[in-house]
Amino acid sequence: MFRLPRLFIITITAAVTLSSCGEPDPSKLPVVRTPANAKVDLTNISLAITNARIIRKTESSYSLSFDYTITNQTGAHLAFICLYDTTEELIEVNLSDQDEQRLTLGKRPMEGLTLTEPRPLKILSGSTTKTYNVPLIPGLRETGDPITLRVRLHAPSRYDELRSSIEAPLVTIPWP
Repeated sequence: MFRLPRLFIITITAAVTLSSCGEPDPSKLPVVRTPANAKVDLTNISLAITNARIIRKTESSYSLSFDYTITNQTGAHLAFICLYDTTEELIEVNLSDQDEQRLTLGKRPMEGLTLTEPRPLKILSGSTTKTYNVPLIPGLRETGDPITLRVRLHAPSRYDELRSSIEAPLVTIPWP
């Protein structure tokens, strides 16, 4: 009878055991659906801002651009009813200067358009990074003035007491 060497058996066993380790297959993760009249649980969801900058396009034209990362650590995809088709539409952006004066954002293309009927919007498991751009209405600012950026993501709700929100840490960026 043929006998396999002990080291070979241990190696094969370890390879089979470890092949199941690592990130789970995203297509096999469960989807947690929040009913239309319930509060969306954002407990294990976080929001982070990177690459924030104010860009001077012309003498009187400015825009704000940043990357936002939504990290879902629930181990499932989160779905809830929404009138918008992207998380970008659920983001609230506030800018203020060192004197707490607010800067005015311009309108973005397609802003305010909604779907004809609500449908599930998903926050996928893991991290998702997207870019956000919005025009700025210029004010009297000096080059280098610190501008504070506050970004929040609001899960939609018909009732204010059921609205869920997450906020990214504040970011300070210089005026160009």
